[in-house]
Formats: sequence, C-alpha cells, structure tokens
Amino acid sequence: MKEYIIDNNEYIIAKDQNNNDVTNKRVQDIVFKIILEIDRICRKHKIDYALSFGSALGLYKYGDFIPWDDDADVIIDYFDYQRFVEACKEDLSEDMIIDTYLTNDQYNPLIPAIKIRDKHTYIKEANRFTLPDHIEERGIFVDVCLFMGVPKDTCKHKKLIWYSKLRMIPFVIGDALFHLKMTGMRNKLLAFEKKVAEKYKDSDYVSQTVIIPFQDHPRKMVRALAFPKSIIYPFKEYNLRGHKVFSFNDIDAFSLMRYGPSAMKEYNKNGQLVENYPHSKKKSGHLKKIIFKD
Repeated sequence: MKEYIIDNNEYIIAKDQNNNDVTNKRVQDIVFKIILEIDRICRKHKIDYALSFGSALGLYKYGDFIPWDDDADVIIDYFDYQRFVEACKEDLSEDMIIDTYLTNDQYNPLIPAIKIRDKHTYIKEANRFTLPDHIEERGIFVDVCLFMGVPKDTCKHKKLIWYSKLRMIPFVIGDALFHLKMTGMRNKLLAFEKKVAEKYKDSDYVSQTVIIPFQDHPRKMVRALAFPKSIIYPFKEYNLRGHKVFSFNDIDAFSLMRYGPSAMKEYNKNGQLVENYPHSKKKSGHLKKIIFKD
C-alpha cells in the first residue's frame, strides 16, 4: 500500500531579506543537513540521540518532516549533555555552530539546552523576547533537548516545572530587557536541574528537563508531559529521506500519548493516507524573517 498526503501543498513560512516568500521546503532542506551532521557526530562519539516531539510525529505520520514545520527537535540524555557539547566543539561542520549556555553566557537556559545552527542564514524568531537578539549567530536551527527521569505522578512533575516558571519572570526581565548575564540565577536553575536528574535517574518515566517552563502549556495538542521508558528507549533507526536516523522506540505510542487521537494515521476507503489536520493551523511556529547570507 503506497501512502501519500492528499493535501501536500508547499507552505510559505517566512519572508527573506528581499521580502520574497520562503517555503517550508527550502528551510527543511537546511534543517535536514543539520540533522545528518548531528547523526554523524553522535555515531562517531557513541552518543545516543533521537528525533523527538514534532519530528517524531513527522516520521510516524509522514515518513518525513511535518510538511509545514520549520525546525526539528532532537533529544539526548541529560548525562550526555557535556559530552555532546565537547564532541560538537571538536567535530561540528564549519558550516554550523553550536549555541548553548556552556559556550555562550547570553544563552537562555529556559529554552532547549542546545541549538545547532546554520551559519549561512540569519533568522528573526517569533519568540525574540525570550531569545533576544544579543545572541550573535542565529541561523536556521535544530533544537537539542535534554531528557531525564521524572516523577510518574503528574502533579509532582508539574511542581518541578513550576519552580522554573516562578524564576522565569525576573530572569527574562534581566536577560531580555537589560541584557544582564543573570549568572547567579542561571546557575541556581542548572543546579536544580542536576538535582532532579540525579534524584529520578532510575525512574520508569522520562521527559524533557524540568527547567523548560512552557512544556505543560495548556494547549489541546499537549496530552502528556512524561512517557514510560519503554516507549522512548531503546532508540530505533528510521528512514528519513534515504538516510538512517534515530527516533523513539515506539513513535506510534509516543504520538498518541503526546498529541492525541487526531495525530494518528487515517486512511480513506481506497487505503490512501488522509491529511486531517485543519488547513488553518498549518503554520510555521518560529520564523518571521530569514536572511540568506550567501
């Protein structure tokens, strides 16, 4: 049975420096190159990684990116974080840069721990307030998030997330408005993150690090914060545009838990895959403008 997407349009997701339309396909080609570079580095240095969140959903439902998406999400284990950063500092392609609070004092710890960026583009993001423009290199990116053990009990998990939420307002005011380094507050957040990771390292449930404050945002699409280890691990290889990449052990179960029944594949009477996501919601979430430096 050959699967296909009935509504397979090209989506305009930003404007370039000449005010021309930039499509999803042009951005995704750059994102794909970054994913392949992450895959190369992780295989060389024996670091486990997985395409995650919307990127895992894209693999499951489309065998590719979500058609209108403008970035990709990767996870690594919390305890592999420094090793991954060192591997990138040693081996990352000259066409890319690693952006993280271990290498950049201005990097905001309340967003994914690492961004691998393309050097040949510059972007204006929709969330510029929490990721201010004083970061020098801001090209098209792939987010690298940290996964750690968390409490099985959702209320306990949310309390840990609220710890960082309560500290987010003064941090953002100092970082984004006044461009202060906020080193003391940042170090306290990172120390709290480490304490939680060590406490729950043997938990049967895992999730993104607890110092990401927006992960429990009450959007209907977010159905689960934490996942049984058996759904996430061990990571498995999947085909993406003719290349082998890693994602979760059970991307079907992950997609159902995270995004609900509407994320599941639906077929018409002829056995063809139907795209049932509302056209009005097929929009880029990150980019406002892209400058192609070359």
